[in-house]
Amino acid sequence: MLTQMRTLTRGWIAYILLFLLVVAFAIWGVNDVFSGVGSQNLAEVGGRKITPAQLSRELDIEVRNQRNQGANVTRQDAIDAGFHERLLERLIARNALYAYADKLGVSVGDAAVANYIRQIPPAQNPVTGAFDQVAYESLLQQLGYGRTEFENVIRGDMTTEMLMNALVNGTRAPSSYGALLVAFEGETRTISVAEAPASVVGAIPAPTEAQVQAFYEENQEQLRLPEFRGLTLVRASVDDFVARVDVPEARLREEFEARAPALTQPERRTYIRINAANEAQANDISARLSRGEAPEAIAQALGVQFTRGENQRRDEVTDSAVANAVFDMAAGAAPRVVRGQLSPFVVVRVQSVTPAQEPNFAAIRDELREAIAQDEAGELLGAAIGVFEDARAGGASVADAARAANLPLVTIPAVEAGGRDQTGAPVEGLSEDLLATAFQTQEGEASDFLPFGGADVVVAVDRVIPSTVRPLEEVRADLVAAWTGRERVQRMRALGAEVVAAVQGGETLAAAARARGFRMAVTSRPFSREEAEQIPSRGLGSQIFAQAEGSVVSDLAGTGQGILVAVIESINRVDLSANPQLIEQGRVQLQQQVLQSVGEAAQQEITDSSNPRRNERLLSQLFRSSDAQQDDSAQ
Repeated sequence: MLTQMRTLTRGWIAYILLFLLVVAFAIWGVNDVFSGVGSQNLAEVGGRKITPAQLSRELDIEVRNQRNQGANVTRQDAIDAGFHERLLERLIARNALYAYADKLGVSVGDAAVANYIRQIPPAQNPVTGAFDQVAYESLLQQLGYGRTEFENVIRGDMTTEMLMNALVNGTRAPSSYGALLVAFEGETRTISVAEAPASVVGAIPAPTEAQVQAFYEENQEQLRLPEFRGLTLVRASVDDFVARVDVPEARLREEFEARAPALTQPERRTYIRINAANEAQANDISARLSRGEAPEAIAQALGVQFTRGENQRRDEVTDSAVANAVFDMAAGAAPRVVRGQLSPFVVVRVQSVTPAQEPNFAAIRDELREAIAQDEAGELLGAAIGVFEDARAGGASVADAARAANLPLVTIPAVEAGGRDQTGAPVEGLSEDLLATAFQTQEGEASDFLPFGGADVVVAVDRVIPSTVRPLEEVRADLVAAWTGRERVQRMRALGAEVVAAVQGGETLAAAARARGFRMAVTSRPFSREEAEQIPSRGLGSQIFAQAEGSVVSDLAGTGQGILVAVIESINRVDLSANPQLIEQGRVQLQQQVLQSVGEAAQQEITDSSNPRRNERLLSQLFRSSDAQQDDSAQ
């Protein structure tokens, strides 16, 4: 090997490699080529490196978890949402805690790690509930971890959990926190409330022309119509051509004969297999099976691996020696001891046999016709697209080219960017991507074919209707109604303020309310915070608990149906000295939040103190957002 390397370094290849190395130095600098963060690592923290492969693996796991929870998320969706950045910060924090634990000399032992792994449900046999080596290997493969790396992660997480518990244990929410909570939640306020309907302000006279004009000018943006676009959509789909395909019976027979070997269902067998450490143990297992003992019980008693092959083909049996034995035995025959290729000895017994099945023409006739029709429809579609594109190249309009190619088209007179027509109704058959393309395409131009709903669609912009402000006469009735509503609200608020001023001037609420057409709705009743928030108003409940004793507050009832005026007569506080048990309950209620806050603060301090170094350049290069990719394409 060394001789080959020396020979290689004297040849022309060496000069090219040396030249590339010099170029690398010139572009990135010597330090950047050889430093971990500058070239190949996404971050370093506490002497630990975080590689792109590690972050990529965590991102894949997160995407899989999101899908398992019902979210239709792709890897690119996750990157666009910033998942990779949050996961990198999580890896940095995790490694900072690992390094901190190493510095303190704290670590969880091998026995604890092994016991933890044995309790992981995916690593257990679904039948016996015991740890299963095969299931464990499958879990590692699914997660993308090697055995040593995974076990080190488990050790690190257990260690840091133990460390964090030690850091926060003993932290106790002070009794003053409980007292504050009890004082806040237990406080009530005794209030009186007067109310009046909106009609108390009388009829609102119609606005003058000058008032309407001024109100119209104030609300120009709210009255502005969005830009609309008239579109023509051309659809190119295999499904549109399937009905045009005629498949003769002879063609179906010919296709059936050609596919018959591939359509034949091979023989399948269901069997049990028990691994044995030696021949004597294998013979013992065989004898116990012959006596009728349950294979699961035998395997558990001997501490050996038991698996069941469920309706498997020969090529699905992992050990060829076992496969030969299984497919040589009759169902229910005596168990057989096999010298395996992957295990020293294996005992197998066949439980059932599903014979091979020859294909039936009648059963798959429709399936064959559909497959042939799909193939030929694809060819017809390709030819139609060629006709369409040739017509467009010759100067034909999108509509004329579609007709020439016999491609279906849809004309949309007007649609705005949100997908609604000029009446405000949603326009069917448009996606966000098609709308975005339509509003990025110039008038008189057309897009390329875009994927949409199992088809390819061309979006042509026939005309652009610019954004305009609706004429005054068109919106006069709505403007007058809105102006009248605003005027009524202003008068209601003014009347409420008048009652507030009268009470502040010395009148009782009852007298001030009666003189102005109000009635007393509540008289000297205590309200809790929760009850005050239930008062049907825009914000009276919040005002009641924000003002001092003796204050007078007013607000509109509901969405403007009336006016409410309230007097805060007294503030009723809990006697904390007489209720120590409530204070302790409040303190306990806040304890978990305090522990969580202390733990998060400690973790953040440990992470910050480790001075993590991030390679933002490499992160943005390897995990590119859709916007960045589009920018690259545009350039």
